[in-house]
Amino acid sequence: MIETSQLQTLVAVTRAKSFSRAAEDLGVTQSAISQSIKNLESKLEIKIFKRSGKNVVLTSEGERLYQFGSQFLASMQETLDNLQEDREKMKGKVRIGTLTGIGKSWLAHEIVDYAKENPDLRLSVRMGHVEDLLSDFENNRLDILILPEDETPSLGEREFFLEEKSTLVFPKDHKDFNFKTKLTMQRLEELPLVLFDKDDHLFFKWCRFKFKSTPKKMNIHFTVNSHGHMLKAVYEGLGIAVVPNHVLNRSYFKDKISTLGGEFEAPSGKLYIVYQKESEDLVRIKKTIERLLSHRDTFKI
Repeated sequence: MIETSQLQTLVAVTRAKSFSRAAEDLGVTQSAISQSIKNLESKLEIKIFKRSGKNVVLTSEGERLYQFGSQFLASMQETLDNLQEDREKMKGKVRIGTLTGIGKSWLAHEIVDYAKENPDLRLSVRMGHVEDLLSDFENNRLDILILPEDETPSLGEREFFLEEKSTLVFPKDHKDFNFKTKLTMQRLEELPLVLFDKDDHLFFKWCRFKFKSTPKKMNIHFTVNSHGHMLKAVYEGLGIAVVPNHVLNRSYFKDKISTLGGEFEAPSGKLYIVYQKESEDLVRIKKTIERLLSHRDTFKI
């Protein structure tokens, strides 16, 4: 196998037309130059240089090898320069993954604007289930994750993003839900519920935050594992529900259903930005994380 250093020596000697001048150019001894060329000729079983007066010139075989070597070294240098440029400039790939709800309600909107501001970046947003996102992150198919605290991977660096809140929603101007701020646990147990699933964690977190307990009985009227469809069910009068604020604030039903206001909002969990340790020195990754953090106020929690 030809070594890169041998090709560098070959190119240097060809351009200098002298072993001694090539040695000066490369900062090595003339004997090192001679030995490198000798080893290359021995390995390929060809003669690379011949004498022409005080200079050395290429043989026909040497000319072919020189053409290959000079092109290879130029291509290698271009690649190395591009890699360095990718580290120091806002260009290259940035791949972000998050849950579907966060992606649809906030992240995708922000990244569209960010992409317009940085035309040399190749940005992608992956929305999906936690298991798939973690697998892609661990296999270096994602650079950045935005996930709830208890879903973040053990590997990677973490940056606190924000704390989500959830709120109770109910049909607007509906006689069966005319309780306003006088809601009690007893009344909650009587009301029809729209749940994400039978173990709706947001609903139970909300109850523990507001009433310091959970209902002993529940009037479950409808379950659907989509906060958007839960809001539609509430709008249709099927019951009350607890949903993330960021989903409600970007929903078509935002002004078509009612809430109990800020007093009845409850913390529902912390979100973190996670990124690969080895990419923390890449300008495009650092700037993207900074952008996400600086625009988190637009994530209406």
